[in-house]
Amino acid sequence: MTLKVVWRLLNLASVLALCVVLLGAWTRISDAGLSCPDWPGCYGHMVMPVEQEALNRAQQAYPETPIEIGKTHLEMGHRYLAGMLGLIIAVLAACAYQSRRNEDYPVMGSYLLLVLVTVQALFGMWTVTLKLYPPVVTLHLLGGVLTLTGVLLLRLRIKQLLQGSGVRKHSKHSGLVMAAAVVLMLQIVLGGWTSSNYAGPACQHWFICDSQIEIEPDFSLGFDPLAVVGPNYQGGLLPVEARAAIQIGHRLGAVLVVVMSCWLFFTLVKGAATRGPVTVLIILLGGQLLLGIFNVIYAVPPVLAILHHALAVGLLLVLLWIYSRLTLSSEVV
Repeated sequence: MTLKVVWRLLNLASVLALCVVLLGAWTRISDAGLSCPDWPGCYGHMVMPVEQEALNRAQQAYPETPIEIGKTHLEMGHRYLAGMLGLIIAVLAACAYQSRRNEDYPVMGSYLLLVLVTVQALFGMWTVTLKLYPPVVTLHLLGGVLTLTGVLLLRLRIKQLLQGSGVRKHSKHSGLVMAAAVVLMLQIVLGGWTSSNYAGPACQHWFICDSQIEIEPDFSLGFDPLAVVGPNYQGGLLPVEARAAIQIGHRLGAVLVVVMSCWLFFTLVKGAATRGPVTVLIILLGGQLLLGIFNVIYAVPPVLAILHHALAVGLLLVLLWIYSRLTLSSEVV
């Protein structure tokens, strides 16, 4: 395939990867993750039936899980989009194999992306079969964010090749941007751990944990990935002390993200190529902090929780935008 075809595939993959990450959060926050008790189908169907007789048979096959049509459509929609993304990434890996003699083509990156999306499919299955086990849910979130990042970085490399730049450009500040991206990803993971353990409402005050009662945070239990509190993990079964520790850990991570973002802003705001993106970064960061406060005050309503997740992904996209500006621009920053 030509580079232009690969470019179009990567544009489609970028949109799909973003939709998969956002729809995954919506599925999680809406408690739709266990709305399909089996995998990869849903109540034995690849497409949920609409006829009442078929729905009755499906319910009889899985009597322990009441059918909620809206949630099953959300869960299956997420799976279909993820499947489409996986197919496109497989095609991109085949394109990389065809271009394996081209030293400038990102062959290994294409292969690694295929491995990553394959592992993601396994984690998607384990999310259901292990009943929302928090480490699996959190790693599934991380895998989705890494897949989105990998697709966008691959797209950036193909853009370089289309522009005739066979040699990768490096800025002295590229490392700082990637460090900020790593810190943000860790914070997203902490957010996933907070969400999968239903720890958002554990602290009822936006600054301290609780102004009414004294809670002794249990960090050892809160961050123990082997803690077993099943049989399923929907609703959050850890004691409030452990969930409070998770919430506090997420807040401390937010402080680190703020420090890294401000460092990035004051370092790159003078560069013509990066002034716009770093300004957007700070604006989004301010909005994200307000959403975090409102989520605590209003006990994590679904709309605010989804917006909080979406803005975190938006911050990551802006960091990748800054990185692309540093990589593609001829300006020395």
